[in-house]
Amino acid sequence: MRHLLDIKDLSRKEIETILERAMWYKSLKVYPKTLEGKFVLTAFFEPSTRTKVSFQKAAMNLGANVIDFAPESSSLLKGETDLDTILTLNMMDFDCLVVRIRRNGAPKEFSKYVKMPVVNAGDGTNEHPTQALLDAMTMVEHFNTLKLKVAIVGDIVHSRVARSLTELLNKFGAEVRMVGPKGFVPESFEGVSLITNDLEEAIHDVDVIYALRIQKERLEESYPNVDDFFRTMQINSKTIELAPKHAVLMHPGPFNRNVEVSDDVVYSERSKILEQVKNGVFVRMAVLEFAMGVIEVESVRSMEASLAGR
Repeated sequence: MRHLLDIKDLSRKEIETILERAMWYKSLKVYPKTLEGKFVLTAFFEPSTRTKVSFQKAAMNLGANVIDFAPESSSLLKGETDLDTILTLNMMDFDCLVVRIRRNGAPKEFSKYVKMPVVNAGDGTNEHPTQALLDAMTMVEHFNTLKLKVAIVGDIVHSRVARSLTELLNKFGAEVRMVGPKGFVPESFEGVSLITNDLEEAIHDVDVIYALRIQKERLEESYPNVDDFFRTMQINSKTIELAPKHAVLMHPGPFNRNVEVSDDVVYSERSKILEQVKNGVFVRMAVLEFAMGVIEVESVRSMEASLAGR
């Protein structure tokens, strides 16, 4: 049993193992039922489309049974706490808990009390490890390396994705930059080479432009004309030309059309957004196996060896 709470939990070798397994699954048309007879509990206390459905599809691809806990029709409405809810569900003998929740650190807290592996599917502004893993897979598929220049653009202060992705990329020697409007970028961030409010300065020589939406649901104060404010950072057919021709566009979704990304680039040839969604299923298949002890670090080749043979 192995929890996946944040990217810091994983060594570089473990990340390579998960990515190699995910890429192998992507090459298959029929999947081994490595989780047959297992029960996976998805508990999403926050809304989700991509992460929730892809985890459920991943589990079913491998033969697992999926039970979806619906907070909106649960005893949470009667005043039960999230911890008491999880402790109750824990007594029903599930094999894995996939949880998304607004409260920072909640998955780690749950992991101390339950007898099943906990996979963090996003906690507040803290971490989103499986998003970082699927992003890494998408970059590796395109560039054959993670030693890249990556500019993260947008609402970084409120982004769990930015934190997890930066942590992962740092493990592989990438250069990470952050750019956004004042108030939406941190004053400092470990492992980041540049923090700026100037889009051109950030993206003029990068390999990846990684756009983030403004997270209005996490803003503690009201920002006037916030959509207009963000258009200064919009990636569109004009601003994407500030980056090299080989640079690709990524976004974790959901995106706000014509706010952080424009219609003319969101699904363009340079966009990897839909490929990220596709890769999410395969990465989460590998993550579920990893959490439940189906795969071990030594069971697959290193990512470098695999790429060398492609």
